[in-house]
Amino acid sequence: MSSASPECTSGTANVNRHAEDESPEAAVHRYRPNAIPRDEWAPVAGFTRESVLLVHPRSERHAIEAMRTVSQFIVWAHREGYPLDREGMFVPDAVERYITVGAAHLSVTSRATRRSDLRRFARQITTKAPWTPDPPQLRRRRTIEPFTKEQTTRLWEIAHDQSTEIRRRRFTGYLALGLGAGLHPHEMWKANVGDLETVHGFLCVQVRQGNHPRTVPVTAPNDVVLGGFLSEPAEAPILAYRPRKWDRSPFHEMLRKADIPPGCPTITPARLRATWMVDHLCHGISMGGLTRIAGFTSWRPYTSLQEFVPQPDDRTLFGQAARR
Repeated sequence: MSSASPECTSGTANVNRHAEDESPEAAVHRYRPNAIPRDEWAPVAGFTRESVLLVHPRSERHAIEAMRTVSQFIVWAHREGYPLDREGMFVPDAVERYITVGAAHLSVTSRATRRSDLRRFARQITTKAPWTPDPPQLRRRRTIEPFTKEQTTRLWEIAHDQSTEIRRRRFTGYLALGLGAGLHPHEMWKANVGDLETVHGFLCVQVRQGNHPRTVPVTAPNDVVLGGFLSEPAEAPILAYRPRKWDRSPFHEMLRKADIPPGCPTITPARLRATWMVDHLCHGISMGGLTRIAGFTSWRPYTSLQEFVPQPDDRTLFGQAARR
């Protein structure tokens, strides 16, 4: 096998930027890695796409991520002399050598992620390669802790203190959608100014796409923040940011451009949503009503949030139950 030469990266900075909401299959066929030389990509392009389709990516984003990872591995392996045969290329020794040599320019964390992805893909697309089954994963039940009132106040202070208008817009829009409407991450990215409507006299976010279309009233004072965007074009994104489809952590990328002081609480859509839910439960909203506006069908994943909701003492509880 030939000696290693300088390694390529996927160069996906301009890949698929014109495509919106493609199917995973379409994303695979459209993928073009700009940083891989054409003379190295052409011989392996079809083989790479076939390999990724065997993984059955579940979304456009996962398809692009898989193509990015697999294309770099296959180009390297082909350069090293491995045949274009999945049983002969996607083997443990090749993957380990690629991580050690071909991906040496990546950080330790990135190499670990890439090795895990390649091992998982290889198990899916080979039947004879000597892969041992993955050991069963031990899943730890994780409770998402909502922000306290003091932390929420601090987040708004940070949002308003951003050094540029666009950073303030992104930060305040992010907080308002999460703390005011409890939107899921994919719903935040798709929310445009035109989705803000007044219903029964209250500002609401119309969630039009996804599995749970619904109308979500915006909790005060977040409605004032979102109401300030209504003068903008209907197609303007509320977050004033469109994530790149190959970003693994788009919210991290968005906040990476913000002015985040030391000690700022970690901000995630899940934590904002948990804070929104606990706030509603503390104010006595019915579980059925919250289920409707939150867009879920089962309380099971959220039962742990009850520990953050003040519970009545026995005397109060018994009085409520007896209705006397």
